[in-house]
Amino acid sequence: MQTTAITMNNFIAIEAAFKKMMGALAELRALGVITNKKDFTCQLSEWLVAILYDGTRAASGIQKHWDIEANGKRLQVKAHAKAETTSARWSPIKYNEDAEIDELVIVVFTQDYKLKEFYKLAWRDALPLIKRQENRHVIYWNHLKDFQIGIDRLPKQELVTLFK
Repeated sequence: MQTTAITMNNFIAIEAAFKKMMGALAELRALGVITNKKDFTCQLSEWLVAILYDGTRAASGIQKHWDIEANGKRLQVKAHAKAETTSARWSPIKYNEDAEIDELVIVVFTQDYKLKEFYKLAWRDALPLIKRQENRHVIYWNHLKDFQIGIDRLPKQELVTLFK
């Protein structure tokens, strides 16, 4: 990871960027896009999925099993913001046949929060794809090709364009 020394010249630019970021976060919170200080990427993804599918986010950020209720279904959302240099293509997910989940949605952003990949599949289809490892359970995105939705095929393209 590259680090840059702080000089008086770049301190002013860094200070201005932090002020913009803090202002933007406050505005996104006021608009209901983010609801707490925990994990910006997950909150952004849950908001996006809720809007795309006319859903409602769970009242609690630690809701067991599901994150969104939409059209009578409970959706579990997994989110990632990946650098181009990151080769990891999987989501950690707990294998639970009895989970109150109807569908799994995986949202992948670039490190700059441009929408890169989007997967949506029934929980019953996800279960056999979850690899139970000693330390964790994961689902590999290369096993989800049949469930990938092209960015240009998502509903509400006017919203999707915010992430292009």
